[in-house]
Amino acid sequence: MLNRRNFLKVAGTATLVGSMAYAVSASAQGNDLSWFVNADLSGPAAYSSSAEAEGIQDFAAWKNAEGGIGGRQIKVTVMDTGFQPSVSVANFNKALAGGHLDFVYADSTGMVQAVSPENNKTHKILMGGGSQASELADPANYPYYFVNGATYGQQLVALVRYVNETRGAEKPRLAIVHSSVSYGRDGIDLAVEEAKKLDIDVTLVQQTKMVETDVAAFALAVRQAQPTHVIFHGYAMGVWPEIMRLARDYGMDDVVYMGTVWQNEREKVMELGDIADGLVGVSVFNTRTEGAEGEMLKVIDGIQRKKDPNYSGYVTTGYLDGWLDAMMAA
Repeated sequence: MLNRRNFLKVAGTATLVGSMAYAVSASAQGNDLSWFVNADLSGPAAYSSSAEAEGIQDFAAWKNAEGGIGGRQIKVTVMDTGFQPSVSVANFNKALAGGHLDFVYADSTGMVQAVSPENNKTHKILMGGGSQASELADPANYPYYFVNGATYGQQLVALVRYVNETRGAEKPRLAIVHSSVSYGRDGIDLAVEEAKKLDIDVTLVQQTKMVETDVAAFALAVRQAQPTHVIFHGYAMGVWPEIMRLARDYGMDDVVYMGTVWQNEREKVMELGDIADGLVGVSVFNTRTEGAEGEMLKVIDGIQRKKDPNYSGYVTTGYLDGWLDAMMAA
């Protein structure tokens, strides 16, 4: 049982806007379906992003063994981005130059923003990705991208509402610490607005880089803000644990610390030890495969146990994100 973190289940209907029929019919021109995956294999989001790529590859292998899609096999190409949008775009263009693409998986919000105008007009390729950005759940501007869960804005609002639902006699004071990358900035205004509606004081909105070598100043800012609750948003598994560790060292053990989806990788949270006790997180997927009744979760459980006899029964959020996107593309 996960005892270091409490999870909020946030229901999010996947937004699929685009022409699935187009992708399938166009693919009939060749023998194989061509899927291209941009993933951070070497940068700050590598833990989750590499798992996303693995999830897509495992789905494709399983689907191919089952006969493929309409009798066609899925060919998956993965390229490393280092979580740099410019590299993501260059990889995408290189993949396009190599021939027709039936599905593209983006590693970041920035990539989707950069390639969508041209994709909308010319290529019309179905896209998915690791981003659940609020902006991308918009069929008018992103008709070929689907968001497979609650957006970052919805996740942040859910956490603010949790603060309200669990409030005591003392008026809650909320600090929000977020990264400067595009998804780290997403939803902050919505969270602040929701807090005001619920009569929750927002005592700090602090932006950091996604990767920091010294977080002491940010931890001090949290201490000075004297919050009852802290939300971390827009990170992988760096920066926020160090800020939380220092804040606890400053005596802030009674504060409720919270985080959105990409701070929720179970294995990494458990590795944090006692500093993660009481942590509250948003979960948009059911990552437990052991004993699951769902067909796909059973398939995933079997795949994981073949890879690792000591498999814990919990798949990573990134893996499930990739698998789910692959399912929707199929």
